[in-house]
Amino acid sequence: MEAYNHHTALLEEAVTVLNRYTPFSSQHRVTFSQRPDGRLAGHLERTDGTPFSDSALPLDRKLAQLKDQTAVIRPFFLAMSRTPWDESTENVVAQVDFDYAAILGYGVDQEEKAFLKALYFLPTDALLAGRKPGPDGTWKFPLATYSVHHLSLDPRKNFARFLYLVDRMTEALEYQHDKMGYYYSCPPQR
Repeated sequence: MEAYNHHTALLEEAVTVLNRYTPFSSQHRVTFSQRPDGRLAGHLERTDGTPFSDSALPLDRKLAQLKDQTAVIRPFFLAMSRTPWDESTENVVAQVDFDYAAILGYGVDQEEKAFLKALYFLPTDALLAGRKPGPDGTWKFPLATYSVHHLSLDPRKNFARFLYLVDRMTEALEYQHDKMGYYYSCPPQR
């Protein structure tokens, strides 16, 4: 992924927004951070402090197989107004090695600074549904079509359909594990 300067600001905003969902937890909690490779991380933990490997719950046993109990989140950049940047190559995926996608819908102010207008947060399986890689082996996704996965930028002020985001994430990760036998971010070694 080529790093544009505006991506750094958008990723910081996305982490701030996603962490607004952290206090809304049940048995699990998720906290978000940036990774050095330009992706995001969603670190999962049990709210009672029990390690996933020591839990008797089948879901926790599956989550224990997720490297460092951290979901890898691949950002996509969706311009929602005229911008000076071309994101076409930025949003092409050569390898599906992430568990979640964060589509960062952004606008540009008069000083040509990008700001987050919308955040769509979806499991990789939802992103891949009905899609195939192109003849060159790369994936291109219709980013503007995932409105069902729209998150409120401030769940305490605006309606937040997915307030308990961690429950939504753990369900999707469990589905991914049940379907594949592993997580996209940590495939079996060949």
